[in-house]
Amino acid sequence: MTFTPITQQVTFALVLTTSTVYAASAAQLPSTTQQQTSATLPKPTPSLTPRPAAPQAAGKLEEITVRSNKRAQKANTTPASIVALSGQTLQTTGVRDALTLARDVPGLMAETTSGSANPRYRLRGIGTNDFSANMTTAVGVSEDDVFLDSGASQGVPIYDLDHVEVFRGPQGTLQGKNTTAGMVSYYTKKPTNKLDGYVRGTAGNYGLWGEEGALGGPIIKDKLMARFAIVNRDYDGQYYNGTHKNPTGGYQYYDMRGQILAKPIDNLSILVKLHTGRNKTMVPIDHVGLLDGGTDAQGYAQTSTRNIQNNGRTDATTRRSGLSVNAKYDFENGWSVANIFALEWNHFNVFSDDDASPAPVDYQENIGGVARVLSNEVRVVSPLNKKIRYVGGVYYMRNLTQSYSQQPLYSPTNFGVDGNASSFNINTQDAAVFSALSFDLTSRLTLDIGGRFTSETRSANGEAWAYNTDPSNPYNTNSRALTYINTNTNTYIDPATGQAMSGPPLSKTFNKDSEDASLKYRIAPGVIAYLRYARGFRTGNYNTYVATTSDFNLYNPEELTDYEGGIKARVWGGKAQLNLSGFHYNYDNMQVTILQNTGTHTTNAAQAVSNGFEFEGQVRPLQNLFGSFGVTYQDAHYTNFKNASAPTPFNGGNPVDLSGQPLERAPHVTANFLLSYKIPVSFGDFTVQTDWRYTSRYRFQAWSDAHAATPAAFLASPQMQALVRQAFSQNPVITGNVRIAWHSVDEKTEVAFWLHNVTNQMTYTNAFGEFFNRNISRYPSDLRAFGFEVMRSL
Repeated sequence: MTFTPITQQVTFALVLTTSTVYAASAAQLPSTTQQQTSATLPKPTPSLTPRPAAPQAAGKLEEITVRSNKRAQKANTTPASIVALSGQTLQTTGVRDALTLARDVPGLMAETTSGSANPRYRLRGIGTNDFSANMTTAVGVSEDDVFLDSGASQGVPIYDLDHVEVFRGPQGTLQGKNTTAGMVSYYTKKPTNKLDGYVRGTAGNYGLWGEEGALGGPIIKDKLMARFAIVNRDYDGQYYNGTHKNPTGGYQYYDMRGQILAKPIDNLSILVKLHTGRNKTMVPIDHVGLLDGGTDAQGYAQTSTRNIQNNGRTDATTRRSGLSVNAKYDFENGWSVANIFALEWNHFNVFSDDDASPAPVDYQENIGGVARVLSNEVRVVSPLNKKIRYVGGVYYMRNLTQSYSQQPLYSPTNFGVDGNASSFNINTQDAAVFSALSFDLTSRLTLDIGGRFTSETRSANGEAWAYNTDPSNPYNTNSRALTYINTNTNTYIDPATGQAMSGPPLSKTFNKDSEDASLKYRIAPGVIAYLRYARGFRTGNYNTYVATTSDFNLYNPEELTDYEGGIKARVWGGKAQLNLSGFHYNYDNMQVTILQNTGTHTTNAAQAVSNGFEFEGQVRPLQNLFGSFGVTYQDAHYTNFKNASAPTPFNGGNPVDLSGQPLERAPHVTANFLLSYKIPVSFGDFTVQTDWRYTSRYRFQAWSDAHAATPAAFLASPQMQALVRQAFSQNPVITGNVRIAWHSVDEKTEVAFWLHNVTNQMTYTNAFGEFFNRNISRYPSDLRAFGFEVMRSL
């Protein structure tokens, strides 16, 4: 691996690491704070049954221990804005995958053009609009302490889960790059010495059918334990494709994982995990015509919301597999060292009927890629019951991603007749050193500081070409008409003119640092206030979804600086928890991906800011009554972005001024509410639960609300500009679910009925403009649905 000279930065990082290790090891005075324990490996839970947890003593709220900061802390004592949800909570609210997780987390947005196979997260208005296999995310995702560097691997199915943690704000010190907006961390249930397990069956309308189960326990008591879990789910979908004459909008996925926990000696634990799975989704695409009568350039107009007419393929498939080995050794003096090694592989493939119609001129495409990721982290943790506490280590990652695209009618030299294709390989090597210290300055005041230095090298090679389309096999790209990019021969040609061009550098090293610092003050038992400063970055990258030579570009890292503060209060004898946080973001060199007529263009916007707050709470006024709520507000907008790209017809090929415009997919307000009540009866109990979410209006594309000074003639009227704004946005919406469950007296059997999207609201996850065909394509979500579940545990 080659690095540019970084002597001063490396020296600083090494000095930081060694000095803080020495300081932490020298501090042996007992802390006046509550003793905490290290959690490189999650502690075994006494029960793995996916039943609702028994009420806390005297009706107190459940406390979830979070581990995304690489040490065990109660969520309500951690100086950060956090949402932590148990696996049981997600199960009762109907969250089954990474895409639907967003409806349980205030302020979290998830959008997609490929169903649950490849969701893209946003937090506090910050995320990505890139859907290529080579995308970099602003919200990081990990599973069991393994960072999922490939965006296509982040569509995690949710089953046999212990809990999930959502940390808002930059997490660059302990989690690394590409976590500027925050972090979503999944923790699965681990093997224990207790034999237990469960099976669950699900059935519903629109062909829903699912099976799920897990079994775990000791092989050799106290020495060798194992757990195996599997899920399979089929769904036909709520939409009907009148051209293919079959249901669409459904999915079929399976996933399985096996874990073995070995403890050959008392102080050593080794957790080996294997997982594999596949998700195939049939994606419905809705049509909005831009000509009279709602027609497009080929005369098609969609007449029914549910009866769509996609004559091309619209399936999206993700396959993912992985191996991880998490080894931890505890020294007699309370220190511990852990090594987390992981191999992750995924294959992502999406077909799209871009014109969303049955027209004979079929604008369609196929994009995808394969990613192979190797990572290893060595982590040292000091005793956490001392006045000075330390976490630090080193991290290495290598990601080999091959991304490709095939567009049968998108030739840059003969558009509408022949095709365009590309294939690029991106090699990423990442090395980092990190340290974090906690100081108890007084019995009530704690200072946390941390830093991370990352050196990342990205290199690219590949080609793009126009090809002669074979109507009988439109995705056969072998008959080349013009190779306009070939990095091996230094070929860069403008396909419109045939003139030679210059290309981007094919290798680049980014040396970046991340820092954070927080002050936590214990106002009273169960009540803390905190201030936090954090700075993180999203790495630079190559744009590989190209329609012309200039699309293949290298853009720079973006940086986000966060200033925030908050109060967390556990009151009413532990029956209520209230959290309030406010934040101010400064965004520099923000990466913005604009979907053009064909291809994408990613650039660094000048500046953006986001200001807002979160107010969340839980309350258990009675032992059998539980409620939770969350309200988020954010004002996320560009402060200086005068030369933004936009599809050619929108402003006649001229740039648009987005200064002052809100960021895409950044609603001002989101709100969540959940109420659950248990009714005891002689033969068990019934639990009635309802959860609701409100989201204010937001737009899907950065430019769609901007003023177009020179639009194409067919977009010039006020009525048509209003239609564009409407089609590229989601109106304010309230959606809700209801669930009624019966539990047996021994709490080992559950039978539940659920109703999702009670008010039958139509929502969309994305939209893009096929302006050359005079239409806009949108991606609708599910409407009202119902079903049953039956679960039995050991």
